[in-house]
Amino acid sequence: MPIRFRIGIEINEDSVMFEKIIEKINSAQRIGLFAHVNPDGDALGSMYSLKNVLASMGKNGEVFLCGKAESSVFNLIYDGETPKCEPEDCDLLIALDSSDIDRLGEWKEAFSAHSNTAAIDHHITHIKYANETVVEDISSNCELLCGMYKEMSANISEKTATDLYIGIATDTGSFKYSSVTGDTHRTAAWLIEKGARFDYVSKKIFDTKSKEYFEILRLAISKIKYYAGGRIAYLCLEGEDFARCGIEEADANAVVSLPGSVEGVEASIYVRRRGEDEYKVSLRSSGYVDVARIALGFGGGGHVKAAGFSLTGSEFDSGVKDLISRISEQLEQK
Repeated sequence: MPIRFRIGIEINEDSVMFEKIIEKINSAQRIGLFAHVNPDGDALGSMYSLKNVLASMGKNGEVFLCGKAESSVFNLIYDGETPKCEPEDCDLLIALDSSDIDRLGEWKEAFSAHSNTAAIDHHITHIKYANETVVEDISSNCELLCGMYKEMSANISEKTATDLYIGIATDTGSFKYSSVTGDTHRTAAWLIEKGARFDYVSKKIFDTKSKEYFEILRLAISKIKYYAGGRIAYLCLEGEDFARCGIEEADANAVVSLPGSVEGVEASIYVRRRGEDEYKVSLRSSGYVDVARIALGFGGGGHVKAAGFSLTGSEFDSGVKDLISRISEQLEQK
């Protein structure tokens, strides 16, 4: 089946977009739910909201986590349960918020080996890996799922609404990113009407930070470098930096957007060294630079204003130099 794209908010095709996946859900009893490694709020909100919706339908949703999540978000969403079966025992596997099969981490092979799979994703650089796929360039995967839940006339409990709200709020920087549309706000309002605890979420996730969090921000600020006359900001942190500040990387996700918050910066690069031979690169753009296109050139992907990829140790120095050059070229065309 072809990937079903819906770009923009003017076209209301939810019934067409989700028809095949809803059919798969209706035909299955035990459904495995997956998301990208080190799940963020959008990935967690997607998995656990769908698990709750499935439970309201008398079905079993099994969440297969991979990696480490930010504790402030994880503690609000995680229900304390572990999978009661293996992926191969499920009737259907659904991947959420994952632009390619490698993003599923340790579950990649199990997902690939299953005969009945689906994917729901909001990354326009999505590379098809499931039997049935829906992709929409939208603020968050949780906003996309809300469209499916409405089409299903799903039962949205207070917990489900809150999980979805967390996903949207965290993936939009508390509704600050340019991916936010009128539909995003209308979806958030719908979730609040369903009981989403938006005030509690804001307090716990956005307004409360540890002392260690501010220590890593202080260190990060001191390490930012600038290129192209201050239009490009670059930051590289290693595991020992987080250890020195006494904080887990997953609990300091805001560091990724720190370089881009400096006045005059139009594109930012955040690099996190993982072990001896891997570097995770996150790109952000304030508007003109298409970082999704740049990330694709390095084997990655994402959105026009937020994307990423990985480099090995042997290609790191030349890769960063090439990356800065490619961003500079786009800026020169402005």
